[in-house]
Amino acid sequence: MSQLCKSMMLWIDLRSSERSVTLLEQFNDAFRIEILDPNNPIFDYRELSPCAICFDFDYPDMHGLTLMRELHERYPLLPIIMMTEQHSESLIVWALRVRVWEILLKPMPRSAAEYQISAIASRIDEVARNPLALSAASPMLRLPEESRFYGSNAETRAVHPALSYMQLHLGEHITEEQLAKFCNMRPLPFSRMFKKAYDVTFQEMLQQLRMKEATRLLENPDLQILDVALTVGYRDHSYFCRVFKKYMGVTPKTYQEQLHCQSVEAQEREREVKLYAVANLSPPIDSASNSWARQRTL
Repeated sequence: MSQLCKSMMLWIDLRSSERSVTLLEQFNDAFRIEILDPNNPIFDYRELSPCAICFDFDYPDMHGLTLMRELHERYPLLPIIMMTEQHSESLIVWALRVRVWEILLKPMPRSAAEYQISAIASRIDEVARNPLALSAASPMLRLPEESRFYGSNAETRAVHPALSYMQLHLGEHITEEQLAKFCNMRPLPFSRMFKKAYDVTFQEMLQQLRMKEATRLLENPDLQILDVALTVGYRDHSYFCRVFKKYMGVTPKTYQEQLHCQSVEAQEREREVKLYAVANLSPPIDSASNSWARQRTL
């Protein structure tokens, strides 16, 4: 499809690191991309006639989220697409409340990205013909994967509101009394029922949820350990490090450095494979990594 036939999409890159994942290349295949300055996103709506505006985040900060809300308020009929590496329920809830039109969670396989971007392009074409389609349910709507892990027995149904509350308020101080009241129960029956439903105490579950979110945040090599600790509800940096090491076997700093080293090594291996493939040579690497080279030389 020629560039002239493609709809024009505004693009604001708010990633904190150039090493972060981006879907710009895939979007550029489906849309004409106009990149805006994130510090001064001024554009002539009548001249450009954009079909949507895309915010490319890794881990959103206050500036980026405020900018997204302001542009939505200024152009309420312009669909907002948000991409983020932060798989946070509180972030998703916030985005839905400010009427974000579509949310893409990175990273994702290339085939999945192409499918979702194709679906977005089809919806935008439909909106151009019928503005009421803007409020229609997304064609990518599906039940969340984790929903199949939530049992349907009476105990689970009774205390599941507590689990949802914990997931949305990981950074806050949470007590058993607070959760019991949230489930309309007294603390002792709540404690027994929660343990029966999930086979762990609420404190153990809370720590597991916080550690899971901490590992996701630590994928960003630019985040400070103290910031991660505060985000997931630990005010004591040393205590957070002890709990993290208990669950993960290494300190948060070591975990973050290992992730970064793996990422750099993966990029170096990919570059090496491509260089060998261009020269029609067989690189001395494992067969799985050599697949790209074999395809290139055929």
